Amino acid sequence: PVVSEHFLSVFDIECSLQVKAEVVQCMGSFQDGVAEKCVDYFQRYRRPTHVTPKSYLSFIQGYKKIYREKSSEVQTLAQRMNTGLQKLKEASESVAALSQELEVKEKELQVANDKADMVLKEVTVKAQAAERVKVEVQKVKDKAQAIVDSISVDKAIAKEKLEAARPALQEAEAALQQFPKDSIHEEVVELLQPYFDMADYNIETAKRVCGNVAGLASWTKAMASFFSINKEVLPLKANLAVQEGRLALANVDLQAAQAELDAKQAELDVVQAEYEQAMREKQTLLEDADRCRRKMQTASSLISGLAGEKLRWTEQSKEFAVQSKRLVGDVLLATAFLSYSGPFNQEFRNLLLADWQQELKQRRIPFANNLNLTELLIDAPTVGEWNLQGLPNDDLSIQNGIIVTKAARFPLLIDPQTQGKIWIKNKETGSELQVGPPPASSVRRQSDRPSPFTQYG
Repeated sequence: PVVSEHFLSVFDIECSLQVKAEVVQCMGSFQDGVAEKCVDYFQRYRRPTHVTPKSYLSFIQGYKKIYREKSSEVQTLAQRMNTGLQKLKEASESVAALSQELEVKEKELQVANDKADMVLKEVTVKAQAAERVKVEVQKVKDKAQAIVDSISVDKAIAKEKLEAARPALQEAEAALQQFPKDSIHEEVVELLQPYFDMADYNIETAKRVCGNVAGLASWTKAMASFFSINKEVLPLKANLAVQEGRLALANVDLQAAQAELDAKQAELDVVQAEYEQAMREKQTLLEDADRCRRKMQTASSLISGLAGEKLRWTEQSKEFAVQSKRLVGDVLLATAFLSYSGPFNQEFRNLLLADWQQELKQRRIPFANNLNLTELLIDAPTVGEWNLQGLPNDDLSIQNGIIVTKAARFPLLIDPQTQGKIWIKNKETGSELQVGPPPASSVRRQSDRPSPFTQYG
């Protein structure tokens, strides 16, 4: 116990100090018990086997090594389970938070809907008002355009007639430069008309008969011509002035109507912008709510799909915690098996294991009642690979394979059927295995140390 206490005093084991002290005592007891079983084994089967202080040291060192490995393995698996459970917990909390967030967003969305509806009503009212004003403005525009079109026609006719009469009018105006043209009226022209009808009333006849006063004939004709032309032009000019006055009034009405339309359109633009902003806010809230709903549904689906796994993970996490506390005894049994059971047959191995388990119970050292050493020390895929490499599938052969690969010291195989030899050669293919007969004088020595002819990868 002093030796084991020395090596285990600072070694971290998940147990109480009392249990750790019992482990120290138990190791020494195991060593003594195996020594007694060696005597029984020889008396029954005449096969000598021994335990040595080196066996005890290997037992202690093997315990520390395997405990570290198994503790790390259990902690890793437990961490994975706990991480999974934590993720499920976070997902549940996330669903709850998302549900509250969605409730808030749906309320905000309802407010946004009401706001958009209210603004839409205002837009509709102002659009209708603007449309009515637009119709009135169009009427004014049509009226003004009709006047413009009418004036254009009258202007064109007046212009055409004025252009046609311009030469005669200019000639008459030139002849009447010193005469008040506005005093010419229809009665004067009627009095002159009989003279104009005479065949010889012309400038040539006047020059021959009257001489110096011949110009009066041209002057009277110019006066009549001016009156005739001006009689047609004056109504056109008067009508044109009236129409232009109407157009001016129509343009004033049009400007007022257009100003009213512009004001209505400006109001409509404002509420339209408000409506578009309200719709954008509504769409943003709708997208946020949909995104929140999808996240919540995804998380809910995940939680629902893993509901069964959650129960299993929870139980497994608890089992890992219990298993971690039982490692102190489980590893003690496993290490004792690796250190001492190699020379014995299956019957004595079972007797040793039963004695060890009984002592653990007496010392209140935790261990698994249904402990399977094979499953604890090796995994099924590795065993399957060994079988493919030639190792028989019975329990004793698998235990021997575990001892060969896991024990702290290299074993000596007594293998009359060469099954172990075949398995080791197949297993170590590619590991630079060297096979050769050891010197006869060193057989005893080789049993306590690695063979110089064999290398394991």
